[in-house]
Amino acid sequence: MEDSRSKILNASAQLFVKNGYDGTSVRQIAKEAGVNIAMISYYFKSKEGVLIDLISETARQLKEKTDHIKSLDLEPRERVSKLFITIIDHFVEHDMVSYVFGTELSLNRNKNIVDLILAIVSKNQKYTYECIKACKPNIDETLCKMIPVMILGMVNKALSTPRALDTALENQSFSSNNKSEIRRYLHLFVQDYLTLQLGKE
Repeated sequence: MEDSRSKILNASAQLFVKNGYDGTSVRQIAKEAGVNIAMISYYFKSKEGVLIDLISETARQLKEKTDHIKSLDLEPRERVSKLFITIIDHFVEHDMVSYVFGTELSLNRNKNIVDLILAIVSKNQKYTYECIKACKPNIDETLCKMIPVMILGMVNKALSTPRALDTALENQSFSSNNKSEIRRYLHLFVQDYLTLQLGKE
């Protein structure tokens, strides 16, 4: 059975996507989660606290997955692929939080939230950079830094404007409501993009 804290986080993610962070009130979160407003104060102190916890928890789970990749005995090119596929799968799985993550970063309205997101990005960036350099030591420094930006930008675009995929792909069998399909197309994109920039596995 879902506990009150989880209910609040899940309800918040849905409302932040639907109404935006600024357009969502604590009262709305409480109503959607089926809890008293006092429970939000108890667990998170404020609406900002809810968002910070959403982002931090998602980042913690992603770190566990990337730490696992570090422990694997893989060739450099295989490691890069596995790293980005893992990141894609994580963001698709947590699509609502990923959408809020990207939106708040692009709008740059709340310093505490933006600083948290940038700190998370910075932590992941170092390992990603090392993986790419190990795969192609002579790669241009700017390109090395741009590869994850391009891939994550595509992922964020696919998750934040899924109907654009429907239109762009013009595929009768594709549905932006199907996470498996979104994941499959993003896998194809990242593999082709990495092959273009780093060569085949």
